[in-house]
Amino acid sequence: LWLLESVGVTMRQITELEFSLLESKISKSSDRIGIDDRSISFLYLMLDALFPRSGEDISSLITDGGHDRGADAVYIQESGGIVHVNLIQSKYAASIKSAKRNFPGSEVDKLVSLIRDIADRSNGLLESVNPLLRQKIVDIWSLIDSGKFLRINVLLVSNGLPLVDHEKKRLDSFCDSYDFVAVEEINYGEVINLLSNDGRENGNGVLDTVDVQKYERVDCDIRGLVANVDAKSYIEMVSTDGFSIKRHLFDENIRGFLGLEGGYNRQIHQSALSDENHLFWYLNNGITIIAKDFTHQKVRGSKIQLTEFQIVNGAQTSYSLLEAYKRNPEKVSEIILLVKIFASSRPDISEQIAIATNSQARIAPRDLKANDAIQKKIAAVFEDNNLLYERKKNQFEISDGRDRIDSLKLGQAILAYRLHEPHLAKTQSDEIFGSMYDRIFSERLDAVYLVRLARLYIFVNSIRETQLIGIRQQDGFDGNNEFVAYTQWYIMYCISLLSKERGFDIPTEEQFESFVQLASAVMSKIANEYRSQSFYRVFRSAKTKELIMNELGLGQLNLEF
Repeated sequence: LWLLESVGVTMRQITELEFSLLESKISKSSDRIGIDDRSISFLYLMLDALFPRSGEDISSLITDGGHDRGADAVYIQESGGIVHVNLIQSKYAASIKSAKRNFPGSEVDKLVSLIRDIADRSNGLLESVNPLLRQKIVDIWSLIDSGKFLRINVLLVSNGLPLVDHEKKRLDSFCDSYDFVAVEEINYGEVINLLSNDGRENGNGVLDTVDVQKYERVDCDIRGLVANVDAKSYIEMVSTDGFSIKRHLFDENIRGFLGLEGGYNRQIHQSALSDENHLFWYLNNGITIIAKDFTHQKVRGSKIQLTEFQIVNGAQTSYSLLEAYKRNPEKVSEIILLVKIFASSRPDISEQIAIATNSQARIAPRDLKANDAIQKKIAAVFEDNNLLYERKKNQFEISDGRDRIDSLKLGQAILAYRLHEPHLAKTQSDEIFGSMYDRIFSERLDAVYLVRLARLYIFVNSIRETQLIGIRQQDGFDGNNEFVAYTQWYIMYCISLLSKERGFDIPTEEQFESFVQLASAVMSKIANEYRSQSFYRVFRSAKTKELIMNELGLGQLNLEF
């Protein structure tokens, strides 16, 4: 057993069953994305699990390769006036023996050095990193220059053990010096939890109450309980050995928002460790839990037994309390936490509570539309044309050799190609199954058109994936095609204009390659002309449509749909 010195607990090592489960998931991921490199497949798998609501293609986040300075992936999210930069370092242990080792501290030094250089805008930084990472850094600086405040969340992901204690303390010390940086470790235990269940995984738990006073209410098929609980018992319930948060216990609709800041909130953290942490109860909104059932006694110090529960509000509080607990267990044990518990066997009530208690915990619109009649019709059309259409994310886990496209990507393709809104395909993907749904998925769509459009997207994306793999594998600093990570929807838009000019709606499969080459040449010319600017901004802007039309000599087109 590995000893976690900071909190005096032991952490067990990965078992044969758990390792084989993970290997099976990685094999399926490799098969799905068509990449033999198991380290990249593991990284891809984890990015998809950690950021399930991302509108970005996973491959565009990956910066792994030579001269990556420890950043295997970079995910940039804008939220109001803040730019959240997730720096992911992934370590894949290929054998169960190596999975029983700790995360290497020497690798963390690379990330620390990179963060310093990004913050200080060090001379020579852009010349010392690979092209994909270089462009991400340019994107970050551009967003800062636009007035955004920077937040960096470092995610150390592995199927092994976490950092040893002295390395973790060294990293914590760095975060104290750079207060816009937070660190989260996701080791094998949480990796297994995230990947072992395709849907929501509930848990059972116990909470220690503090006061006699509790408020319970019963209405038909729902019960509610409001109570004050001991913070230590809550931390023990939602963490693995008091060390890593059990992400799978958080409602699947807010789980991705743990990634926004790693769930970390510095004010909550400081409040928990302050000499006046008795005020925590008054300053914090508390935790909301939904469960299949709960039991308790109306006596002081009784325990609340929870059956099949999920946390639907309180991700930041949970993670920040855990981080504070690792710093000072005795101090945090003094805290009293307000908890609201709702129990019902009806899933629709649970979903309503999740939405009502947390604006971030909305049901993914795509899932709500998965069984719409038009989605089923599209699936039937694609089935007849030897294509797999995934109405839900990762609906078909095992590949049968057929090309596949999911409903989100098809919606983005329609938005970029048919509706000529490539910038919205990139920036407003959430609205594809929201306000823009009826406009995108119209009964006026022709079956032949849809099939050909899907195959065109698959072709464009396959070329893009090949180019990105080539960029990651190159051993050098020079690069002039890293823009391909940003341009796929503008390529679709450009091909649409070229087709319209030639008098047809969409090229035949025999014409795909020549049209993609023409569109790619246009993207390359625009990228080279605006290389001094951030591709993140250039290829998210409606103005880029005008640049494309000018390059094609088309001017403004009056297109009706």
